[in-house]
Amino acid sequence: MQRWWQALGVSIQPPDEPIELRTGLLGIVTDIHGNPYALERILSHGAQLGVDRWLVLGDVVAMGPEPGRVLEQLAELDVVAVISGNTERYVLTGDRPDPSFDEVVADPGLLPRLVEVAASFAWTKGFLQACGSLDVLGSYLASVRLLFPDGTDVLAVHASLLKDDGPGITPSIDAEKMETLFPGVSADIVFGGHTHQATDLAINGIRFVNPGSASNHLEPHVPARYATVRLGDHDHHVELHDVQYDKGLAIESIQRSGIPGSDFLVGRYFAQVNE
Repeated sequence: MQRWWQALGVSIQPPDEPIELRTGLLGIVTDIHGNPYALERILSHGAQLGVDRWLVLGDVVAMGPEPGRVLEQLAELDVVAVISGNTERYVLTGDRPDPSFDEVVADPGLLPRLVEVAASFAWTKGFLQACGSLDVLGSYLASVRLLFPDGTDVLAVHASLLKDDGPGITPSIDAEKMETLFPGVSADIVFGGHTHQATDLAINGIRFVNPGSASNHLEPHVPARYATVRLGDHDHHVELHDVQYDKGLAIESIQRSGIPGSDFLVGRYFAQVNE
């Protein structure tokens, strides 16, 4: 299996040998962002449906208040694989999202944001180091191939085959862009997250599925989202699920956690909840 750091700077190609899955109901969750309240409701909902294994598509801990608790929740599950997202890379390597240093030089007004972003990922790293869980992130995969019981070939990534950030699977993506993001892919189904936009569409005979994000939604009133797929049936019965949870608990946790940028997180992803 390919580790995330082996793919830095090159295409995130999946390993040659797929993970073979037995029949059952597979849950797929992504972009949890250190929010155990959203994940708890997703896991509870999945259990009611009969989910017996989980596939996690990355962005598990950063940009959220309780990264350690989320890792504890996942450790209790039968997890097929965990994909590393861009925020796992930021925590482990010191890479950072925008604004870049060059952008700050061009616009010094961006400096407070640069400092806050760096502090936020450093906080998550320190938190996980303190509780002895940081090494867990290094075990995550850049991508993975799965083989369903009926022979269906599946590729799972965080954003695309090119890299773990940037464009990914969205409802509005077209065939030309998809070919750019997934060059030469021959899978029957591709699962990806990152964009936080729930998607299920077919392009050139390939089914592209994004479960939508568990947390940190682009629109604050969007519920926690995940997907399920029935293994053993050729049509797979892929379903996208919306799960309501108490976002006020997440807001309270962010505000008391001490995570840098807490006002930004609440304002950007939860602002309308209390209106």
